[in-house]
Amino acid sequence: MIFVNDEFYGHEYFHDAYETFKADPILGDCAGKRFAICSGDSAYVLSVCLYLREHGGSFYPIFSPTPRLAAKRLANRAKCHFLLFDKHQPAMTLQNSAIDKGAVLVQTSSGTTGEPKVITRTWQSVAEEVESYVSFFSAPQTMTPLIACPITHSYGLIAGVFVALERGVTPVIINNINPKYLLKTLLSTPNHLLYSSPALIHSVVQLYPKDQVLHAVMTSGTVLPGVWFDALRKKTKHVFQQYGCSEAGCIAINPYTQAANQMGLPLPHLNVTAGKSEAFPEEILVTKGEWVIRTQDLGYLDDKGELCFVSRCDDMINVSGLNVYPQDIENVVLEIPEVTEAIVFKRPDSFSGERVCLQFIASNQVEPSRIRQWCGTRLAAYQLPVDIEQCEEIEKMANGKVNRKALSQSKVLIPAIG
Repeated sequence: MIFVNDEFYGHEYFHDAYETFKADPILGDCAGKRFAICSGDSAYVLSVCLYLREHGGSFYPIFSPTPRLAAKRLANRAKCHFLLFDKHQPAMTLQNSAIDKGAVLVQTSSGTTGEPKVITRTWQSVAEEVESYVSFFSAPQTMTPLIACPITHSYGLIAGVFVALERGVTPVIINNINPKYLLKTLLSTPNHLLYSSPALIHSVVQLYPKDQVLHAVMTSGTVLPGVWFDALRKKTKHVFQQYGCSEAGCIAINPYTQAANQMGLPLPHLNVTAGKSEAFPEEILVTKGEWVIRTQDLGYLDDKGELCFVSRCDDMINVSGLNVYPQDIENVVLEIPEVTEAIVFKRPDSFSGERVCLQFIASNQVEPSRIRQWCGTRLAAYQLPVDIEQCEEIEKMANGKVNRKALSQSKVLIPAIG
């Protein structure tokens, strides 16, 4: 049924787990109850998830390295009744007493623009997403999904595991995120489809043998920098990309990705609107019947009806009334040979309203004056970074995304003039 790293868990494992849960005084009475789980045992997490889905319980997976007290705080905020840890540990009873009228999957938003929001989706809506995903995106039907991302997030759990099970293929959940192990697994799996974060995908591309190509890669969560995307295209037979949000799940898929910002056609069960061109992007809105989701992303639909991403609404930088999109600057900075990673964000400015700030990682010391000179010949004056900082690491969240809002609130850098 599934692999976790090299270990196989078949139908017998899940049958036995279900029988154990049925006999448990807490899980055996799960209907209408909300269960949080924080465990590094992926097979156990998935068995609880599938059991609750089948028996009317609600499920909230918490990223496994989360400390116990922090997990309890998250579970309470999500109005859970119980918090589960590892397989043989007793459940922690929480304070919530309200019964769910309908069983739900509980997720949290990425938190890139503020405090993560608790989001609930009915199991029925998740099933509709999976059915639409599988019927619309048929190319991977014979591919083996290698899920090298947390199944606590909808990308790994729904697009990775649930979709694979719906297709009738055996997913491989890789929680041993050691580059050598991941490379070995990829090389030994002929028709692989790698689900992972942009940063890990980029590392794999750099480390992959020169005489080998990756079979298929799915990227999601953030737009790949231009130089990363070009390297991925050259090294991969099939480059797939999907776009979504916590409230709606997957919104669009691109089976033939030619550019990093191309998210593809919307899934057929959703109606998506956005701007009319790259020059006039608008917020991407998702509707289904009377249900409307504001994604807080800027984008447009091209002449083929494909969704193209421009920026997070909150990430756009307003410099004296002119719109600056971080990725435009990041792509230029990443063309400098020594630069391996670049993140652009904003800070308040008393003269221009907001100013452009840059953090970057490089293989050796790069002077801010060189960055400004390089950008000065490739960008408009209002796009030029004012605060520039070279660092050893750019902090990321558990899902691989960068919290630009947190960066904007960090210590003020010395403007790199000259």
